[in-house]
Amino acid sequence: MSADFRMIRPVAVTDVRLISSTVPEALVTDYAGGSTYALGDIRGVTTGTAQVVYQSLQASNTGHTPASSPTWWKLLGTVYAPYSAGTTYALGAIVSSIATNVHELYESQIAGNVGQAVANNPTKWLRRSATNRWNMFDKAINSQTVAPTSVSVVIQPGLVNTITLLNVEGASATVSQSISGYSVTKSLVRHDVLNWYDFFYEEPIRAGDVVFDGIPPYAAANITITVDNAGLNAAIGGCFVGKSRTIGLTQWELTAGVLSYSTVSTDTFGNVTMVKRANAKKMNFDVRIPEGFESEAFRLLTEYTDVEMVFIASSDYSMTIAYGYLGQWEVPISNSGRAAPIEVRGLI
Repeated sequence: MSADFRMIRPVAVTDVRLISSTVPEALVTDYAGGSTYALGDIRGVTTGTAQVVYQSLQASNTGHTPASSPTWWKLLGTVYAPYSAGTTYALGAIVSSIATNVHELYESQIAGNVGQAVANNPTKWLRRSATNRWNMFDKAINSQTVAPTSVSVVIQPGLVNTITLLNVEGASATVSQSISGYSVTKSLVRHDVLNWYDFFYEEPIRAGDVVFDGIPPYAAANITITVDNAGLNAAIGGCFVGKSRTIGLTQWELTAGVLSYSTVSTDTFGNVTMVKRANAKKMNFDVRIPEGFESEAFRLLTEYTDVEMVFIASSDYSMTIAYGYLGQWEVPISNSGRAAPIEVRGLI
């Protein structure tokens, strides 16, 4: 194997850089049975602190209950009421905490929960995750932004040339840019088989990791990212944008695996109980550093040691795309062709 080993130096997506999203986050006006709604109107159905959000699919929409009228209403997702210090919350109630660059959900850990701030109060409130809209931009790949049929966002991240989507569920992913005309769609349907029996009886899957590179870097450009999955939920676990930098050529004998955080316990009778938890990717490989580039490679690897980012050992293999950090590494100055050993430790 001979492929570029690249580090995607990260650019964080903040409030000012997220231009729009099809995934709701805040409460909307509740649906009223006697009202007439226009095409595109958005209304919610509230139960407790949760609100299910719908969008009208037709004009003159009257008397059609959103949850039972799929030809009249499109489900957009679920949002949660913002925390209020004067409200008493039940055990298990979920609230949102939304401010500038803060987009989080908390779950009440006690009954009769009133006057207890959500932040830094773990005995009263458990942080569940980012809000659904922002799950794709947090640092946890296993927490996904999920929506029926499609997820689409528009960002303005500045000078970037690479977008990596991880833990994706969908039939296809598309990235387009407003200035250059760059627009690329990649299929996410996989049907990797070893024999004819598998071809006919193993179902294709709609999941994986995908990289869009070669995006022309324009500071003022809007970039639209869309994952489509008609008839099913679309999901994005991690959306990482940044600038790619090549370090060298990845050599054959690369290995990739996972670190499992599941636990196993055995009772006195030998019965085994497994608690399934997340796992993280790990990779080990050698990189041939071009002659004369050794010092710059050393500088780059030093600068980005202990920095969370996307690493790509080979674009030909999705298993070699990882979000994590550098482990052990060395850069040789060699006249015998010795390569640089690189370790990448993934995050969940």
